[in-house]
Amino acid sequence: MPRVSDILIVLTYAMIAIVAALAFERLGLMSTSFAWMMGAVVFLIAGQAHSAAARSIERKELSDEIEALKASNLDLAEEMEQAQARLDEIAESIRAEAAQREETLTNEVRVLEDLVKRMGGAKSATPAPHTSSNTGDSIDIDTVRDALAANRVDLYLQPIVSLPQRKTYFYESFSRLRDRAGRIIAPAAFIRAAEEAGLMAEVDNLLLFRCVQIVRRLTQSDRRIGIFCNISLRSLADEDFFPNFLDYMRRNSDLASSLIFEVPQAAFAARSTAAARNMARLADYGFRFSVDQMVDLNADFTDMQRAGVRFTKVEGSRLVNAIRNEEPIGGLEAGTIPAEDIPSLFAKYGLDLIADKIEQEQTVIELLDIDIGFAQGHLFGEPRPVRDEILDETVAEPIRRSA
Repeated sequence: MPRVSDILIVLTYAMIAIVAALAFERLGLMSTSFAWMMGAVVFLIAGQAHSAAARSIERKELSDEIEALKASNLDLAEEMEQAQARLDEIAESIRAEAAQREETLTNEVRVLEDLVKRMGGAKSATPAPHTSSNTGDSIDIDTVRDALAANRVDLYLQPIVSLPQRKTYFYESFSRLRDRAGRIIAPAAFIRAAEEAGLMAEVDNLLLFRCVQIVRRLTQSDRRIGIFCNISLRSLADEDFFPNFLDYMRRNSDLASSLIFEVPQAAFAARSTAAARNMARLADYGFRFSVDQMVDLNADFTDMQRAGVRFTKVEGSRLVNAIRNEEPIGGLEAGTIPAEDIPSLFAKYGLDLIADKIEQEQTVIELLDIDIGFAQGHLFGEPRPVRDEILDETVAEPIRRSA
């Protein structure tokens, strides 16, 4: 449908033509028929002029549109080049991550194969069977080997809470084995069997390795989780096992903020040069340590700090007895240091003090008098198993570190 402006222009040209024809006729310049013919000519000339002008405008608009399209095409081409560059970067990143995962998995398999081979090839007298206090079944080293080789290793987690809020900040892990029937093998039973077979180092190493594997899966769901994992002097000083384990931890150094290795105070104090060196290597990758079973406060805290120790554990009952002045604080004469100054003694060396084995509310009430920052024990939660079905899902409460 013609636009209103076009109609008005046509009518204007028609009026001009009519006026011209009437003027020609009235002025006697030409006959009536010729005057109207000239009016028609004027109308046609005006129409042609308008058409030419309109086409010129359309050509200008079309040219502008073409230029705009060209500019858009150039912008689109540039965006496509940038997108392709980003895709190339992503592809390269994926290839690098895949290569790293493959290398890590290869290293992991190599460590496990070596440990299982060492367990299977160990030459020792067949140990007498032991009875598990949990299951009533006799336990021998073959049962232990079978459980480890089949990955029937469960991780139990016990919360470590802040005081007085009682928010969960960490968990301590405990490894447990299951036999083929799915029954728990009591730790004392498989430890005795492994010791008599001369395989305790291999069992320690496999349990440690399984613990780290499970922690890695847990932290895929929640990086805020902080888990204490026990490590033995045998693992730290094992020059056959530790280099591969260290390489494995290096490739998983992203776990450094989530994994704290724990050793007893007596073991820490008696650690060999090799164990101390290997602890330092782990610390170089950002991993932290905890010293539990603290009974001697005359310990070398500077040495602990230098070794990467950031947490210490003292039994809550010992701290309460110190508060009540019922016994000297571990390793110190009575009155040497006030009980309320114990946390600051540890904090001076960058050590967080955890009161463990807490089972009664009264113990918590008394500990609040000396501002203990963290506590652990059955009062706050018993160790709970983390099964495969939980590992395959998003970690739910209470297995989540609180903010």
